[in-house]
Amino acid sequence: MPTNEVKKKLAKITQTLISEEVDSGVLKNSIEELKLLLERVSGLNQKGVVNSENIALLAGKAIGPKWAGMCLEDTTRTRKFITGIHKAIQEVLIKNPKKPVTILYAGTGPYATLILPLLSLYKPSELQLILLEVNTISIENLKKIIKGFDAYEYIKAIYHCDASNFIIPSEFDADILLLECMQHALLREPQVDITYNLLPQLKKEAILIPEKISLHLALIDTDKKKEYLSIEDNKSEKDYYENSEAVFTLNKAEILQNSLNFKKESFHFPEKETHFSKEQLGNYDFIAVSTEITIFKNISLEIDESGLTVPLLLADLNYDQNVIGAKTQYIMGTDPGLASQLVRS
Repeated sequence: MPTNEVKKKLAKITQTLISEEVDSGVLKNSIEELKLLLERVSGLNQKGVVNSENIALLAGKAIGPKWAGMCLEDTTRTRKFITGIHKAIQEVLIKNPKKPVTILYAGTGPYATLILPLLSLYKPSELQLILLEVNTISIENLKKIIKGFDAYEYIKAIYHCDASNFIIPSEFDADILLLECMQHALLREPQVDITYNLLPQLKKEAILIPEKISLHLALIDTDKKKEYLSIEDNKSEKDYYENSEAVFTLNKAEILQNSLNFKKESFHFPEKETHFSKEQLGNYDFIAVSTEITIFKNISLEIDESGLTVPLLLADLNYDQNVIGAKTQYIMGTDPGLASQLVRS
């Protein structure tokens, strides 16, 4: 497909993705078009076994190119991230209209999915990218994407590296740090470690995307949840769950507060113990870990809006009626995640 045609197709898809109001069917079709376009331009072999292989890192696992590419199929996640990034770029441009916005994008996968569509909205004089990716195959495909969309002028640098220990060269700074290397409940992938490594290296006014990720203990009524989710594009209030206060938070303030001690062997995130009342427990049938993600300002992913915010079930209260809460602590290392221990009466 000729480059001009590819770029026109991407621009059309992007307009749908950033539209304030878009029909779910139209959005789904646009995401499918984007997926096919990226596969065609990069030539990524979805059936190749090597493309399904994850990489074990000291800070978690980096998912294989196939799985990273498939993340764009999470339609709400893809749309909201791209919309949030677009708004963040606009905010920086308004403050500094005479210089390009520089985005440091860690964990691009094979397509740089969360930023590539936005290249159709900005000139290279307005937007510049520093791209980090650990997987060799993803890097190769990323370069094909850049060539296929003739995006060379947007690229400051591409680094084949582990972003959790990458040192940003002194000649570079970034206005926005973008990374989405996570599963629900911040399990297994190195989102926390990468953010703690990169953000403190940037200027204080740098924008972090996602702006905030918080984990909570949640009580869930599964019957109400099924009823709610059975209604397509349900806009009513989600009354099937109740969140505790956050048991773990990843945001700029927390990172900068902990950054000096984070790399010390003695550093641990605090353990928290959460209890629910008998009245609360009587209204629900599961205890779970819920994930809430603020991408930028008022753009967020709430419970069950995305694969990233599906609750992680901990206890079935129908079968374990003595459970009143849990002790939780976010653990770093090769298999990061929220360690939990149920508390019983």
